Amino acid sequence: MYILNKDIRALQCTKCTMNKTEHKKHNDQSLLMIFISLFIIAGVANPPGSFMNDESEKGIINKLNECTTGLASGFATPDSRPLLWKNRDVGGSQEFHYVDDGRIPFISITYTNDTDDYYGGINEAGFAVENSNSYNLERGPGSNGWGGDDDDGEIHYLALATCRTVDDFEALMDSTNEDGRTLRSNYGTIDAFGGAAMFEAGGYSYTRYDAIEAEGGFIVRSNYSYSGNLNNRDNYGGSRHDRALEQFQRGWSESNLTPKFLFQCVVRNLCSEDCNPYPLPFDGYYGNYGYGRIPNSSVVCRSTTAGVIVAQGVAEDEDPRNAILWSMCGNPYGTIALPLWVRAGSVPPEFDSNLGSRIDDRSDDLRFWASSEGSGVDTWKLVNPQGTGLWDYTFALEDWVFEKTAQFVNSPRFDYNRLEAFQNSIACQISDSLDAWEPKYVTTEIFEPEIARDGVRINWRVTDFYRDHSPRGYNLYRSAEPFRNGESGELLAYVEELEFTDTEPLAGSAFYRVEGVY
Repeated sequence: MYILNKDIRALQCTKCTMNKTEHKKHNDQSLLMIFISLFIIAGVANPPGSFMNDESEKGIINKLNECTTGLASGFATPDSRPLLWKNRDVGGSQEFHYVDDGRIPFISITYTNDTDDYYGGINEAGFAVENSNSYNLERGPGSNGWGGDDDDGEIHYLALATCRTVDDFEALMDSTNEDGRTLRSNYGTIDAFGGAAMFEAGGYSYTRYDAIEAEGGFIVRSNYSYSGNLNNRDNYGGSRHDRALEQFQRGWSESNLTPKFLFQCVVRNLCSEDCNPYPLPFDGYYGNYGYGRIPNSSVVCRSTTAGVIVAQGVAEDEDPRNAILWSMCGNPYGTIALPLWVRAGSVPPEFDSNLGSRIDDRSDDLRFWASSEGSGVDTWKLVNPQGTGLWDYTFALEDWVFEKTAQFVNSPRFDYNRLEAFQNSIACQISDSLDAWEPKYVTTEIFEPEIARDGVRINWRVTDFYRDHSPRGYNLYRSAEPFRNGESGELLAYVEELEFTDTEPLAGSAFYRVEGVY
């Protein structure tokens, strides 16, 4: 077994590339068992819960709350409507609330049952705000008028309830400079009057960056600020920033910087500093991860992403009631974007109920099925050549949502009084569709082969249950080459037991794969 483990490490590339090692075929049956073991063990070499490939400081930072954000002025978008985006990477379940406390009504994302703090949303005046933590700005006080905890939740609440313009938010920043802010943040803002700006707010000062002055008319931030010390930017989400910025530039150059583009090309992006897995599914190995798996601790779409907002503001002189908060409640691996309007006067029960968010709960089920910290995300579960992956399903649903919403708001019979019914209906339909989805199969790569007189005996155990129930049966495939290109190989049999004997094994090397059928 020691020799097998050593060979596995020698066969796998240290970067995100295909395993190019060529295997010589022999007629020795003992080599047959070794080849099977190599393929099988390589698929499970990285147990859940381990953290590898990160330097110590990066590992520490990656466990902190890390959000990736961006904004675009109306000059950068094809419809002249500004955009404000945030991937919210935190622990804990999420909800979206409609808030009307007598000031300006708004909708925002927050933790389940938290009515004191909000973390990104849009108000009735068309003003929107979000933030990401910044780790390279001056520190603030240990406490202020809001207490000793992080104060970004209170700042969001106050801004959404009182600000109508980006300049109003700057006045809010001025008012908090003296007592100081306990959390250093990059605050992104847009309004209904052409304003779009990022505020890099340290403990006692801030720097404002207007999108109209930026190349392309857009701004991206992760967990460092341009106005701070940039020596350690790579440890503060540098690769996430660079990948998101690259995608913003692409969307802008193609005149396609839209909410749909952001959700499907930025929000869910899986590129890391040294691994570009596209086109998906990833056809190769990264480090000690299993085939098709990639690390997701430093990508834009992390396993810890708990929710997403894309505020689509209005063009100048347009009614601010037309602003939409495109919302993902839960992890992007297992949910889709849905529209919310402040003018609706509520959010659908799927986003906020006495039992929490139904959509968020379902996204957790799907996220845990597709990915986990330490063992990465299985890209073959997201997308596959057969079109049966999770994202094959949810992207089609999301396309339908955008099309349906465009038809609704552009209809000659459009009525603001129908907003609540529309957003509730579409949220219910999508929730039902997400609940109904099940994988076609799950690949099992843990084998215990045995060379016997009557052939090759293969035993396996299933470690990847879906919804806590085991498969109804198993398809067993065989190939003379490794399963690296999405092909299933030769179907030997469908069995209901956890074992099979290949009575006519191939001469030389052979590879086997089991797919659990639900």
